[in-house]
Amino acid sequence: MSSSRTFETVFPVRDYDLAATLDSGQVFRWRRKDASWTGVVGKHWVRLTSAQNAIRAQTHAPREQWDWLRAFLQTRVDLAAILETFPGDPPMRAAVAACRGLRLLRQEPWECLASFILSSTKQIVQIRQIIAQLCDRFGEPVAVPSGEPSAFAFPPAEKIAGLSESELRACKAGFRAPYLLATAVEVASGRFNLKALRTL
Repeated sequence: MSSSRTFETVFPVRDYDLAATLDSGQVFRWRRKDASWTGVVGKHWVRLTSAQNAIRAQTHAPREQWDWLRAFLQTRVDLAAILETFPGDPPMRAAVAACRGLRLLRQEPWECLASFILSSTKQIVQIRQIIAQLCDRFGEPVAVPSGEPSAFAFPPAEKIAGLSESELRACKAGFRAPYLLATAVEVASGRFNLKALRTL
């Protein structure tokens, strides 16, 4: 049953440009409304808002711990310490100045890989459309506050592996459909262990 109630926490963090990070082409399922961003992480609806040296996070269901979202956002990464290891040449200084605050998100491996496959030769707006259709048609519904648009989890590899190429093409996947399907079959069968990549 939907309600307007949300549950929230605050992640203290410096040098974090939320807009640059969520709109950088790393992820494709976040929508901006006023000062906030809404999206889905795993099976959780999430709203994120930048604050002074912090990010305010809201979900629709109560949470005893928030490590899953903290890990996704990488708020414990010391950006200043990383930047100190960069070369000090003018091109690098210019790049750091232009992109300071942009973070690398720790995404769920399957969604990240599938999104990469679907991104081939497409602009960001088109990638978003393909992934939105894929999730709307084949993803598990996610609980959202009343008044919010429907949201869906990214369909797991096992779900995609059971689809036909034509079903994927109906989501505007085009020539990417057979590649996504073949990859989903490999992941779902266990022949390719995505989780092992985190240990590299």
